[in-house]
Amino acid sequence: MRKQTRLDESANIYQHREMKSEKEKLREMSWRDRVSYLWDYYRVHGLVIVLSISLIVYIFYKLITPDIETRFYAAFINSPINPDSLKEYQTEFHEHLNLDPELEEVFFNDSFYFGSPSEYSIAMRQALQVYVANKEIDVIIAPESEFQSLNYIGFFDDLSDQLPTDLYSALTNSFYIASNQDDIDANQANPEKRVYGIYLTDLDLYSAYTKDPYIIGIVANSNYKHNSVEYIRYLFNIFP
Repeated sequence: MRKQTRLDESANIYQHREMKSEKEKLREMSWRDRVSYLWDYYRVHGLVIVLSISLIVYIFYKLITPDIETRFYAAFINSPINPDSLKEYQTEFHEHLNLDPELEEVFFNDSFYFGSPSEYSIAMRQALQVYVANKEIDVIIAPESEFQSLNYIGFFDDLSDQLPTDLYSALTNSFYIASNQDDIDANQANPEKRVYGIYLTDLDLYSAYTKDPYIIGIVANSNYKHNSVEYIRYLFNIFP
């Protein structure tokens, strides 16, 4: 005699369970349920795939894209020039140097603001020192008060060694002549004074700033001093 159970044979525990495939499950769902289901179960896999594809595309892009070399880098401290005007100015000088836009660039950085002892000013001073140490900056344009401080610690080259004769003669009356720490250490009694900068007050862009006039100097360890000299020619419109 068959053993009696408390559950009817039609109860779910005795019914055959069919295992449905993912495709069948999705077919029976509404669009909203499908999206929710896929997001719940496959979002991690999807993110991994997207990140993997992005990394592959980035690596491929870097491999086939040539590095653009900066052929001239000008750092502007407390720049009074409108950023849009400076951008146009940068483009014009790039064209003047006849550089290949796909391989070479000119960069004007006007983000350096030295004012009160704020965290931003301190960070900008440190950033400038790092850029100069890495030989990234070719010229610096700064108000005289800031230029003096930078020159004292040896940022700038002696322009007597860099400027061609015609340019040197034309700009003699605009020279910034001073001594730096090395000059003083070499001869403390009578330190030698050299030409470390050129005043820009004769230029329309800087003529209004006579109380703390702007000066340009070529950075001592610049990699592109010939382009720095050409930039000075371009500024003053003095060509052989």
